[in-house]
Amino acid sequence: MRALTLVLGLILAGGVAAAEPELPDLADESAAVLSPQEERMLGEDFMRRARRALDIVQDPELNDYMRTLGQRLAAHSGRPPSQEFRFFIVNDPSINAFAVPGGFIGANTGLILAAHSEAELAAVLAHETAHITQRHIPRMIAEAQRTTLPAMAALLAAIVLAGASGQAGEAAIALTGATLAQKELNFTRAFEQEADRIGMGILTSAGYDARAMPAFFESLLNWSKLYETNLPEFLRTHPITTRRISESRDQAERFPVRAAPDNTGFFHAQAKLRAQAKASPAEIVREFKVALESGDYRNADAEHYGYALALLADQQWDQARKEIQGLLQRRADYPPYRIAQAEIELAAGKPAEALAIYAAALKKTPANRALERRYAAALLKTGQAGGAYDLLKRAVRDQPGDPDLQRLLATAAGESGHKLEAHRALAEHYYLNGNPKAAIDQLQIASRHAGDSFYAHSGLEARIKEIKDEMALYAGAKEPERNR
Repeated sequence: MRALTLVLGLILAGGVAAAEPELPDLADESAAVLSPQEERMLGEDFMRRARRALDIVQDPELNDYMRTLGQRLAAHSGRPPSQEFRFFIVNDPSINAFAVPGGFIGANTGLILAAHSEAELAAVLAHETAHITQRHIPRMIAEAQRTTLPAMAALLAAIVLAGASGQAGEAAIALTGATLAQKELNFTRAFEQEADRIGMGILTSAGYDARAMPAFFESLLNWSKLYETNLPEFLRTHPITTRRISESRDQAERFPVRAAPDNTGFFHAQAKLRAQAKASPAEIVREFKVALESGDYRNADAEHYGYALALLADQQWDQARKEIQGLLQRRADYPPYRIAQAEIELAAGKPAEALAIYAAALKKTPANRALERRYAAALLKTGQAGGAYDLLKRAVRDQPGDPDLQRLLATAAGESGHKLEAHRALAEHYYLNGNPKAAIDQLQIASRHAGDSFYAHSGLEARIKEIKDEMALYAGAKEPERNR
C-alpha cells in the first residue's frame, strides 16, 4: 500500500512551494502524449495489478453504496461522453483516496470511517474526480516530456508499477522522484488547487455543500497536530496547509449553501465497516451494545443495523433477527435490511426462508446489484446452480469487469453443466486479477468444450491473442505481491 500511495503522491500531490505557479495549458499536448484510450488501458492494467497487491473490498452492499455515490458525482463532473468512472474501496485503515488514469477512483475504508458525513466523503471523491476530468496525470506526463524522455518513461513505469511491493516498486518511485521532484512540486500544487476548485463545483452540482471540503481538510489537519507521528495518508499524498484551507474556504463561499443530504446510506456503510472490524465478534457486539445503551451514535437505525451484523457474526441468530425485525418495521424495503435478514436465516440453517426473502426482495427492487449478487451466492450455497447461473449471466453482462462476479459465474456455470462458459468466466476472473497466464490456460481448456462451433473457437482465439498482445506490451513490469 505504501508504494501505491507514494507514487500517487508524486503524481497528484501538492508541494510546498513559495509561489503559486500559473497552470500551463497542456490539454492538446497531453492528448498527444497519452490519448484517452491509452489512459483507460493504463488504468485497467493498473487495476489488474492493484488487485494482486491490495485488499480490495468485495462486499456487495458497500460497493453498491460507493458506486452510487461516485456516479452521482461523476454525473455532474462535466465529463465527456466517453469518460467512464469506476469507484472502489480498499480495505486499509489509513485515511486516503486516489485517482488513477482512465477514471478509476479508490477510497480506503479508513477514509470512510473518518468522515463525519456523506458530504465530507463526497468532497474527497469530488476532488479525485476533478483530477480525472482535468487529465492531471497526462498533463504531468506532457510536462515531463519537456525535460527528458527517460524522465517521462520513469514516470510511466512508476504508475504501472504502483501496485508492486518491495524494493523494485520503491526503486521505480525513487527514480521518478529524483528526476522530476524539484520541477513537479510547484506544478502539482497547482493541480491540487484546481482539483479543489473543480471538485467544489462537482460537489455543489451533485447537491452537497461545498463547505464540506475545507471542513474535512481542517479536521484532518487538526487530527495530524495531535498525532504527529501518525499522519493521515491523505496529508502525505495531498499536502494540506492552513493557507490551502483558508483558500478553499474562500472558494467554497462562492457556492450556494446546500442543505445536508440524506446520510442514511453513509451511516449504514460506516456501521457495516465497524461490524467487519478485525476483532473478535463478541468484542464487536459489546462495542455496538455499549454505544446503543449510552446513545453514543449519529444514526440509530444504522447503529442497530451494525449491531445486527455483529450478532450474526457472533452466531447470536435470535437476537440478530430481533434487531432486523425492528428495522424492517420502519423500512420494509431497504435492501441492506433484507440482505441481512436473509443472511441470518442462511447462517441459522434455514435456506428455504433465506431464498424466499431474497426472491421477494429482488422482485420489488430488480435493479439492485447487491441483492442480485447475494441471492446468486445463496442459490449456489444451497445447490441451486441453475438459478444462480441465470442471475449471474445477467449480472456479468452489466458488469463484465468485476472479477468476483466472473468467479461466481464460473462456479455456477460449471455446476450447471455449462463447461465452456465456466472456463471462459474463470479466465476473465484470472485476467482481471492480474494473472494473464492462468487466463490463457483457462481459455485453452474452454476451447476443448467448444465442439465444432466456429464462432466459439474464433472468439476464444481472439481473446487469447488480445491477452498475449497485452502481455507483450507490458513485458518487463514486475508482478506485484500482496502486502501483508
